Amino acid sequence: MLINWNTLTGNTRYTNGTFFRGALILQALFDISPEVRGIGFWINTELHEEENSKRNIRLDGLELFHFFNGKRPAYYALSFKERLYGSVAARGKDYILMENEDGYQLILLNSVNLNPKLSVSELIMKEKRKEVHVRLVGLKEGEYQVRKWQFDRDNGALYSKYWQLNSRHGLDEEILDYIVTASKPSLSVTDELISGDWSFYAYLELNAVHFYELKRTI
Repeated sequence: MLINWNTLTGNTRYTNGTFFRGALILQALFDISPEVRGIGFWINTELHEEENSKRNIRLDGLELFHFFNGKRPAYYALSFKERLYGSVAARGKDYILMENEDGYQLILLNSVNLNPKLSVSELIMKEKRKEVHVRLVGLKEGEYQVRKWQFDRDNGALYSKYWQLNSRHGLDEEILDYIVTASKPSLSVTDELISGDWSFYAYLELNAVHFYELKRTI
């Protein structure tokens, strides 16, 4: 059972919140799955930090929820992994393609290891963005509904919403509820007629995850 993690994290709330780690966590889940029988997470930040001092950031584990029940990146990373089913059709350093009875699932990753303190620099963030051209060859012909989840610091991370809505008067229950509700991966849906191959461009922010689900309709 894996309890302690060595995934990069900041040592202050600011760097810890600013440094988005979604792809790093999901990549770690893929890498260790063949070697461990179970993975442990802390339920939330409050319980994790009670083990030591609330003034310190704990670096030895990952939490699924924040103080006020907002979902942390580990929650969504785990949910994406658990959503995969079928057999592996192709796999590389920054992608995995699954084939199943309903169609296909594709995950794209932009995993970047860097000092979390650098994540506060917009210049560094721009340099670490990645543009990829994806071409899938040999897909079964037919009509597909394509669902795309985009998970990055602006789509699914609590801290960006928290920063946008914070004020010197603090946050009340209504604002916190909105942050929790709004902080989730974005979802887009398109219809595609695929005849053998399918290609597209994707633009991934630092440590972003793009999850595609291609469901055959005919």
